[in-house]
Amino acid sequence: MAGPERRIVSSTMVTTPVSSPSSEDGKGLAGKRMLILFPHLTTPGGAGNYAIQLAGVLAVHGATVGILTLRLDPTKYAPPAGVEMITINGPVTSSMMYWLLLPYWQMRIHRKITAWRPDVLLPQVFPSNWWGWFYKRLHQSPRVVWVCQEPSAFIHSPAWIEALVPFWKRYLAVVLRPLLSRVDLYLSSFCDAVAANSQYTAGQVENVYGVTPDAIAYPAIDVSVFYPGVTEGRTGIVTVAKLTRFKRVDFLMRVFALVLQQHPGLTYHIVGRGEELEALKSLAAELGIVPQVVFHSNLDNEELAELHRRSLLFLHGSVEEPFGMAPLEAIACGTPAIAHRSGGPKEFISDGCGRLIDSLSEDEWCDQICRFLEMLRSNRSYFEHVAECAQEYTWDKTLLPIVTLAG
Repeated sequence: MAGPERRIVSSTMVTTPVSSPSSEDGKGLAGKRMLILFPHLTTPGGAGNYAIQLAGVLAVHGATVGILTLRLDPTKYAPPAGVEMITINGPVTSSMMYWLLLPYWQMRIHRKITAWRPDVLLPQVFPSNWWGWFYKRLHQSPRVVWVCQEPSAFIHSPAWIEALVPFWKRYLAVVLRPLLSRVDLYLSSFCDAVAANSQYTAGQVENVYGVTPDAIAYPAIDVSVFYPGVTEGRTGIVTVAKLTRFKRVDFLMRVFALVLQQHPGLTYHIVGRGEELEALKSLAAELGIVPQVVFHSNLDNEELAELHRRSLLFLHGSVEEPFGMAPLEAIACGTPAIAHRSGGPKEFISDGCGRLIDSLSEDEWCDQICRFLEMLRSNRSYFEHVAECAQEYTWDKTLLPIVTLAG
């Protein structure tokens, strides 16, 4: 990654709205061709939404923008105005088909990049960062700006590796980790600049790659959808997550069962899909709380926002989460969030919009949540100010550091 001296551009200091870019910004990107690289756009939300929003912001600031992906579900993702979607109809990168034929898929990606003639490549989550870095290894241009959601997690994160299923994926990840780590570190030397999605992720980049990111560009929320509602009549507790071991929803369910003993009448809403779904349903039966747990596998943003506005509290179970879009969306709806004191949530959850818990003890979490619920019952006005903690996290503000970096 080029350059020992790096100036960090922080999204927390940006105030220019995307709908009316300054003339300087417009001139900076006008005529430039910027190609975003993303593995597959098949599941809405998360990093995929970040890539789509970034494309729209770059286009508004005058760039010609494309998104190159292996697979696209057009019913899940609609491109912003003026953004070209390019797909090679390949497999998802978590499949054996992708890795067994890696040189073939890399060749097709390489050809698409060459044909599109970008001035700037903006790879995102693994392995799209490899696509951009390998392309730069073979060419002196284009400029490669890695938008890092996390350092290649399935290589460098033991927690992510442990969460892999089925077992053979976990076994392969462990066996191949030394080789893949060396490849990852080597290819990263062909990156020109890095924008991290949080201060926590920036620290991970420094630990893994030995460089300081050039910018911090936080994820954000759609304020036209995620906004506060009524403060009365809230009886739900909600968690939104991909149902994997890493998200620790089983831990949260056990905590909820303990909370329910002191606060009967609550309902726990779990929103998400994943390989842990059936195990979580079995756990609810084991804990005797099936009537109090509702699983939602398919909510659109409007339905999700309405669920937040009906809920007392959001529970976030991940440890060392790179950022945490789900709790931020809840906060934007006026619903306080409780999370572990680690990772990205430390950067936006405060006493004004929730609590951070140091412990990994179910009993400690239960105690903290019950105290918080008692506070909410005696201080209903607390809800009125929760959403203020999310007001700076809008896409027009948070992504401008990447506009500056790419320009």
